[in-house]
Amino acid sequence: MATIQVKDANGTTKYYDVLETGSSSEPHQPIVPDYRIPYAISQIFNDDAVTVSVREKAKSLIKFGRNEDLDVGTSETIWNVGGDETYQTGNTIDRIVSTNAGDTQDVVVEGHTLSGSDFTFVTQTATLNGTTAVTLATPLARANILYNNGSTNFAGTVTVYVNGGTTHLSSGTSGANQSLKCATTISSQDYWIITGLDINVEGSASANVDFSLQIRESGKVFRSRFTASTNNTGRFINFAQPIIVKPNSDVRVKGLSSVNNTVANATIFGYLAIIT
Repeated sequence: MATIQVKDANGTTKYYDVLETGSSSEPHQPIVPDYRIPYAISQIFNDDAVTVSVREKAKSLIKFGRNEDLDVGTSETIWNVGGDETYQTGNTIDRIVSTNAGDTQDVVVEGHTLSGSDFTFVTQTATLNGTTAVTLATPLARANILYNNGSTNFAGTVTVYVNGGTTHLSSGTSGANQSLKCATTISSQDYWIITGLDINVEGSASANVDFSLQIRESGKVFRSRFTASTNNTGRFINFAQPIIVKPNSDVRVKGLSSVNNTVANATIFGYLAIIT
């Protein structure tokens, strides 16, 4: 990155960061950023009097998941555990295990710890010991993703869970070598600027699924911020006005099917913005 200095018509010096520089024969052509990002940054400042930066964070966030068994009349989170997650009020998610004794890979687990009402992002690596549970070095209040960081595929299903309690991540049986969970949490230092949502239904042409993007701000309840329906043709929604997720919020996509045993997928696209 380089900084260029320019004087305007009034003689005032302006400074601009540029990602690349060119030559006289091949001048650099600047890339115009997605207009929605500066719009969202401006809205955050107007609403919350907080200055944020997407450039300084330099991290996009894409959350995708799959539910293999949506049924009529029951709304569920789009994740490969099924049902809805039981959200923890403390750092109680502390175990990882496989259903196959041969699984000894390193697994990366990303999530958040909770202190008071503030979430802090944590990434850690745990080495599987087959069907013997391994204790996480840092117990979590939220578990967002697990993925295989080894050189061999998972032979069994790997889960992250509360000792004696609920499951919060699962690699499932799809061979994805990671969890498939269209839900996440935003730390106390970040905003999430959501720019798109992809939803689709697999299999039966008769199945229609109502999807709901839900956000729960700190101390509040989950609220639907966007809803859409689709069948096996699928839909991608590009938000003309981005959906802004505040710090310390939980986010999930839920689905409600018109047919039993429906397989549904969802993906949320967006950019993290750090508080500066």
